[in-house]
Amino acid sequence: MTELSKRIFTIFLILPFLVLLFIYGNNTAFYISIYILSIISFYEWTHINTKNNIPVVIFIISMPLLVYLNFINLLFLSLVVLISWVILIYCMILIRDRTREFIKKNFILIGFTIFTSFFLLLIDIYSQANTSSYNNILLHNKYYILFLITLLSSIDIFAYISGKILGKNKIINDISPNKTLEGYVGGYSLTILLLILVLNQNQIIWTYFDLLYLTIFIFLAFFGDLFMSFVKRIYNVKDTSSILPGHGGVLDRLDSYFPSLSLFYVWVII
Repeated sequence: MTELSKRIFTIFLILPFLVLLFIYGNNTAFYISIYILSIISFYEWTHINTKNNIPVVIFIISMPLLVYLNFINLLFLSLVVLISWVILIYCMILIRDRTREFIKKNFILIGFTIFTSFFLLLIDIYSQANTSSYNNILLHNKYYILFLITLLSSIDIFAYISGKILGKNKIINDISPNKTLEGYVGGYSLTILLLILVLNQNQIIWTYFDLLYLTIFIFLAFFGDLFMSFVKRIYNVKDTSSILPGHGGVLDRLDSYFPSLSLFYVWVII
């Protein structure tokens, strides 16, 4: 089975679950799904360099507590996380050796921050998007989440196909030799085109500010993928696990979500 066939197989394997969740799922089902997804991702992250499960146990306990206590200003968190990602991307490109050492020294803390913000922001995005009088029916409140998934999936698929067909010029060969300039440009251009077609088809007004926002969003998604390749290269691993054929682990599939989600949250709130 080719790499592309594995990816398509995995998509069709996951798709029925997502359809059922979006059509029949309620708030509880959605929250539990994100909770489990976050736990699996953090587990895969910690097991890149250690078999110690204590950080995972702490993560499992602390997430519901953070939701219950509700003392974190999530808009402030999203801005801090967004700025941190920009700094981290800058350092990864320009001062790679120092960044490598920083990641090694703070590996668990970095992971805890990434996946805690992922869990809290994604749940709150759903709450902010909830405009239905029937607060427990996900069908009426899915649109922001569906938009996020569609955007990031389109970026990933278009970049992969463009890179396979046209890819010649490597972006950063010593981090990820499979990432090409043609793949990134194709992913960016086709995603922008798809968004414009969808908005025009549904008679939704868009501005050049939306295109600027989407450009930054795609940039963050690209470098989320590149950052995970950087981390895996530090620890000399190919995939974070083998749970998803053609993609590796859950963490490999969600890498573009982590830096771009904070920007998406700011857009939803503001």
